[in-house]
Amino acid sequence: MALRSLRLHRFRNIELAELAPHPGINLVCGANGSGKTSLLEAVYLLAHGRSFRSNRLDKIIRHNTDDFILHASIDLAGQAASLGIQRQREQDLLMRLNGDNLQRLSDLALLLPVQLVTPETFKLLLGGPKERRQFFDMGLFHVEQRFFPLWSKLQRILKHRNALLKTQRRYNDEYAYWDQNLAELSFELHGLRQSYIETLTQALSPLMTTINWAEQLELQLYAGWPERIQSAAELQQLLQQNFSQDLRLGHSQYGPQKADLKLKVQQQAVEELLSRGQLKVLLFALKVAQNNLIYSYGQKRPVLLIDDLASELDDNSKRHIFSFLNTINSQVFITAINADQVLPSVPEQNPALFHVEQGQITKRTE
Repeated sequence: MALRSLRLHRFRNIELAELAPHPGINLVCGANGSGKTSLLEAVYLLAHGRSFRSNRLDKIIRHNTDDFILHASIDLAGQAASLGIQRQREQDLLMRLNGDNLQRLSDLALLLPVQLVTPETFKLLLGGPKERRQFFDMGLFHVEQRFFPLWSKLQRILKHRNALLKTQRRYNDEYAYWDQNLAELSFELHGLRQSYIETLTQALSPLMTTINWAEQLELQLYAGWPERIQSAAELQQLLQQNFSQDLRLGHSQYGPQKADLKLKVQQQAVEELLSRGQLKVLLFALKVAQNNLIYSYGQKRPVLLIDDLASELDDNSKRHIFSFLNTINSQVFITAINADQVLPSVPEQNPALFHVEQGQITKRTE
């Protein structure tokens, strides 16, 4: 299992809560504002070092207290490991694994692969390219060891090139040097991304076999430069040719930082053809397929957080989504106002059921 135990202290409206999650499905019920989404937020923060609800971690600290503390026992290579996070109001985030400090958020992220589905997650399909890049790069991060060092190098090169655009107004040997490095590493990263999208498509296919509108579903990766560019040398030439425009804009127009994932059905963009309910089914399928890849190739037990599952779902869509969950190799947390909204559709015979009321979390046994 991924999370063996979880403890929240002074986290939003939760003064103190401890729970031992089920290795499969965990259903968290309670009225709006009771604290059930805060439980998901705590798990997400343990994996990412940031919240999906606020940019300021000091706002998460319970009112009239000085800090919040999260602690979990997690499964690490088959052994229990102690993971803790503390945030005081005027200090940086403190992260510890088995008592030793972690220095980088990437060290934290490697430990616990966590994906999130909320009513706002539609941005993956309806928002800009950044949302989709973050989605497939998160999968790559957990299944391909070469990804993060390569991605980090490219971020440094892009940062240096963009800074140079603000100080050096003429194309010279320094630009040529950075452009050569950028082009070569960009094609290397694109190869990893393309391979991953092909594998993701294969993982997605069996989930969609009973869905008529998904018969002609395609996932197409846009590299971040025109399709006619087929080599690093051609990309380097393109960067040089577009130098004047980059100079005016103050940033690099082409490169892996512009990559995108195009999702199409019958050669049309999914956001133009599918209903909102169908888009939600597709969104869940993508998340479940990625979780299964992380489990199979990354040798990790992922966690899927689902906030307000019943929102905007008809019975048909709900049936499809729970059929996906029946195949998932993950620990799952689902929130709902009322257990009856979800429980009849849960594929697992004995999911854990938690009730949240005014920041108090109790396990129900009926």
